[in-house]
Amino acid sequence: MEGWDFVGQVLLLTTAAVSAGVLLESIGINSIIGYLLAGVIVGPSGFNLIGGHSEQINLIAELGVALLLFGIGLEVSPGQVRAFGWRGMFVGVIQICLTLATVMVAGIFFGLSWQSATIVGAMVALSSTAVVVRLLTDRAELDSAHGRESLAVLLMQDIALVPLLILAGMLGGSNEVSASSQIESAAIGMIVVVGVLCILGIFILPRILAASVLRRNRDLAIVLAISTCLLSAWGSHALGLSPALGAFISGLVLARTSFAGQMRADTSALRSLFLTLFFASVGMIADLRWLLDWSHVLLLTCLLFGGLLIKSIATMAAIRLSGGNRRVSLETSLCLAQFGEFSFVLGSVAHAGGILDDNIFQGMITASLLSLLGTPFIVARCRPIARKVDQLAIRLKLFRRSRPGDEVDIEARSGHVLIIGFGPAGEEAAHVIQQAGLHPLVIDLNPSSIHRAKASDIDVMVGDASQREMLEHADVKTAAAAVIALPDSEAAISTVKQVRSLNQHLLVVVRARYQRRIDDLRAAGADNVIAEEPAVGTLLGYRTVSRVTGMDPVPLEASEDESPVGTDDQGE
Repeated sequence: MEGWDFVGQVLLLTTAAVSAGVLLESIGINSIIGYLLAGVIVGPSGFNLIGGHSEQINLIAELGVALLLFGIGLEVSPGQVRAFGWRGMFVGVIQICLTLATVMVAGIFFGLSWQSATIVGAMVALSSTAVVVRLLTDRAELDSAHGRESLAVLLMQDIALVPLLILAGMLGGSNEVSASSQIESAAIGMIVVVGVLCILGIFILPRILAASVLRRNRDLAIVLAISTCLLSAWGSHALGLSPALGAFISGLVLARTSFAGQMRADTSALRSLFLTLFFASVGMIADLRWLLDWSHVLLLTCLLFGGLLIKSIATMAAIRLSGGNRRVSLETSLCLAQFGEFSFVLGSVAHAGGILDDNIFQGMITASLLSLLGTPFIVARCRPIARKVDQLAIRLKLFRRSRPGDEVDIEARSGHVLIIGFGPAGEEAAHVIQQAGLHPLVIDLNPSSIHRAKASDIDVMVGDASQREMLEHADVKTAAAAVIALPDSEAAISTVKQVRSLNQHLLVVVRARYQRRIDDLRAAGADNVIAEEPAVGTLLGYRTVSRVTGMDPVPLEASEDESPVGTDDQGE
């Protein structure tokens, strides 16, 4: 029954996290805070309801982070990779080095040994990939200037985890030869992971995904997507690297395929579940009883606010040194100010090796948790906060006033028209929209439809538009309109509901094969419904009268949203 006990504890933790998340969302507070607080409540410092299965829960939590990075990798285009380039690596490395060195000097000044101060600096330098990427994605800001800068730095921090863990081992007593061999094996592991994933992603998986059996059976495609992510994460871990980093690389390789968007949507449900457990498991680490001593509160205050300030300044300096925009550097520094989940891993290794004593270790763990609790508020307000800080610094003559064009920010796609379903009706609608000077974006699963759209120089995304993740990736929140030309009425109704849930004010025009489904489509949220039966009847009557009488008749007025007047078919 031990296995079922574990299932029961996972269910308990999930239920507590979801309940707390729903409660806080209902009063306008981000659900991630609820997940963290739920972990505190059911964990050892609360009611201690989770017993001896914490390691298994932590494994599930790691899988959640891996799935998150896999999805992000699928979304990163080759152009974005080139944009990260050497500059992104430079920013990440400088941020880590500046933060670590500054905290180390401050720690030694306040009486820490240089070994302890080094580990504290390394813990402060690492931010939370899971929290920041999740928040930026929810706010559709991952493709903004500060979103891209944040992602570049976070990826470098994930890469840096391996050498930082090796450093912790050296400081804890490992010899130099052992550290050298660890670095060598980590480098070899990275080369192997990248090589194998490139072979899979370029030569094997695209052929499997294009197979007709996967188009007929969606379940197989979903299983393949999840298996690819888990395989890359497992392989990366087996070679001594971060599982999340391996998952990101596999997503990055698969991003060049036309199935990337659909794979990202297919893994979204599992990713959401595992990430919820991840945030709750982080909350379980806290020890509230440690805070009962006032000397500990003073230590915590110094670690928390000192670390946040040093890290924010170091991040901003790294971006500015690379030629980045000042306002963007402020926004990015606010997004990355927290101490991340990998700080717990690094701190645990150092604590076990005797580098950190109990007070410093628990102080850093508690400071990390508190910084994560504040991250949703800071990320949501990073732009107005950065603007006010910038204006204040200008008044104090710390910054010069920006020149015109300094604050240019590249936002997500906007003003486009979504064409959902690229059959004959959707194709005709896309051509009319394109000729009018608007920008159509097609979402379809059919390979032949995708080929036709690309041949007409129309942007296309491969995926199921009834899935929320797919619509978010198509920037439905900033679209000008959506044309739903699906022949299946039930699929059309489901898609209309999903579109309307994401954008209440979007113009939604829908095709209805049968007149009896008009009311259902309107109830789902469609603004205009074009029913084929009355529309075809109008065209039949128009063609008959024009051929019999030789005159163009005055079209009859159709009932609202049902039958537009058509033009003569040029094909006959």
